Amino acid sequence: MLTAVVLVPLLLLSNTLAQDDTISEIQKTIYVLEHRMNTAESSLVKALGRVAVTESKLQQAETKLVQADVKRVQLESELKKHSAAIAGLTQNLSTLQGKQTRHIAFSVGRSTSLTATGENKVITYDKIWLNDGNGFNTGTNHFVAPVTGVYMFNYNNQYHSKKTSYVLFMINGKRVQSSSVYHKNGGFGMSGNEIQLRLQKGDSVWLELGKNDFIYSDGALYSSFNGQLIYQN
Repeated sequence: MLTAVVLVPLLLLSNTLAQDDTISEIQKTIYVLEHRMNTAESSLVKALGRVAVTESKLQQAETKLVQADVKRVQLESELKKHSAAIAGLTQNLSTLQGKQTRHIAFSVGRSTSLTATGENKVITYDKIWLNDGNGFNTGTNHFVAPVTGVYMFNYNNQYHSKKTSYVLFMINGKRVQSSSVYHKNGGFGMSGNEIQLRLQKGDSVWLELGKNDFIYSDGALYSSFNGQLIYQN
């Protein structure tokens, strides 16, 4: 009986000590968890801080990107204006260069007589005194206008021996002017004409001797054809 009375308090004491140990372990566990939670919260706060900084930098970058895009549009607009201005200046320069007065003149002569048997014949020339601007083509004996402008032409031919001398001034295949002479008593004489007119660049001018007509020339070069640019437009 005495033994039972002694054991009961011992058992109660043992249970109490066991409960204290359990509480202590729980408290330790709670402490550890709280520490870890605090650490996690601190890490989360720091991470949120870094996110906020990153978002701020991203917003700044986006703002700079928008500003850069606005600047790009402005620069493109200015570039278009400058390009248009350059194109206008280039066109003006081209126009001024095109209108710049050029030295264009020719003077040619023929050293032999010519008869146009059966049909009109282009009068050819074998003496070149002047061909500034290279408008006179020695192969075709045509003058081709290098520029648009007002030109002056004159031509002279000799006749003799009761033969008709009929010379046609031709532009692009059409007769524009002529000179004609016939002396019933024979002998020698001169015929010619002069004209001023506007030619377009590329217009072709030449002289033709009428069908079955005659011009006389020799080493004295009585037959000549001359032209020059008066002004360009």
